[in-house]
This record gives sequence, C-alpha cells and structure tokens, in this order.
Amino acid sequence: MAEIEIKKGLVGVIADETKVSEVMPDINSLTYRGYAVQDLADVCAFEEVAYLLLKGELPNKSQLSKFQEDERNNRKISENLKKVIQNYPKKAHPMDTTRTSVSHLGLEDSETSTNTIEANYNKFIKIFAKTPTAIAANFRTRKGWIS
Repeated sequence: MAEIEIKKGLVGVIADETKVSEVMPDINSLTYRGYAVQDLADVCAFEEVAYLLLKGELPNKSQLSKFQEDERNNRKISENLKKVIQNYPKKAHPMDTTRTSVSHLGLEDSETSTNTIEANYNKFIKIFAKTPTAIAANFRTRKGWIS
C-alpha cells in the first residue's frame, strides 16, 4: 500500500493559478497585475489598486471618479445587518465578526443567481463599500457608542 502524504496547512498545496498576483520570495516581492506592490503603495490611492485588481488595469481619471462614486453610493448598510452586528458577542474576534458581516452582505444580494459582468461588478462594489461601514459599526457597538 502506498504511503499517503499529508500536508500541514497550505504548504505545498496549489488551489489554483492566477494572473492577478505573484509572490516572488527570492527577491522579496509581490506583484498585482504585473506591478510591484511597493510601487503601487508609493504612487496609487487604495481605490486605484482595488480597480486594478478588479479590472486588470489602472484607471484613468474618469474611470477612477466613477469607481469612487459607485463606492460612495453603496456604503450604507441595512438595518438588518446593523441588528446582526449589535448581537455579536462583545468578546468575538474582529476577524470573525467581519467574516460574518461579509457573509450576511452576500445573503442580502438580490442578484445571487445572475452572473453577468454588470451583476458581478454590482456585487463587488456593494461588498467593497459596505465592509468598512460594517467594521466601523461593529467597533462602535463594542465600545458602547451604539445601543
């Protein structure tokens, strides 16, 4: 009987291949879409890098303006999610509450069965915009600033 190799964690496990990022430990570098992350951090706003990851290219001024507008218009979280956040255990780890909030955002999606480019963009922008709001709501709730 052949011996089965069991890998610990994800060491040596390939889940899939991607063109979005590349890790190059030999030169201590990470790239997004061919750009060194260090360079992106020096010259790009967060939203520009998010656009690059999503669309595959850095945005021009018009594209960035539209992207930022879409994000601003989708920041508000539902009253239902606010109630869910207010019921998180006060000792819950913030990563656990963030994961749960993002999962809840997915449950609120009205386009779950639609897989068009436009629908997927809408799904992305809603989660991208609402996640910081949900994190802030959780922080305020934990501090007792929201009852």
